[in-house]
Amino acid sequence: MLTVPLLLGGKSWGRAKQEQFESGVVSAGGARIRLSAKFYLVAIFFVVFDLEALYLYAWSTSVREVGWLGYTTVVIFVVDLLIALVYAFSVGALSWAPADRRKLAGEKIKVGSPTMNIAEITRFNSIEELVTDPTGQIPAQSSGRVKSKTTPALSSEKE
Repeated sequence: MLTVPLLLGGKSWGRAKQEQFESGVVSAGGARIRLSAKFYLVAIFFVVFDLEALYLYAWSTSVREVGWLGYTTVVIFVVDLLIALVYAFSVGALSWAPADRRKLAGEKIKVGSPTMNIAEITRFNSIEELVTDPTGQIPAQSSGRVKSKTTPALSSEKE
């Protein structure tokens, strides 16, 4: 039943068939973006401490039956997790700000000039700018290396 459509159906190769289609909207860039490892660290920490809460709940429902032995076991368990949390804070695993990592490394933090135009830095990019981005990627995907050439659509807006 799964192979019959493959055998009877025709195959059509082309750019339109290989293009991503999502909700009738033309895509602006690739579907894959680079995510910081910090997202994965936070997810792992969440799982670890979520399991801690699960074990503590299971212990709390049977606290009278397990007695002092169960209490000392839970105290050791919580102390181990607190040591792990203090260690995670001390190595900067939960620090998202690059300035904090630079400060820990001993680098000087660069501060912008007082005449910096915040409105220009944080302005909204229209879909035309995203489609005609010289790197061919949306801003979240760009690696910071932008070519100096601009496309005609971008240069006509600034005139």
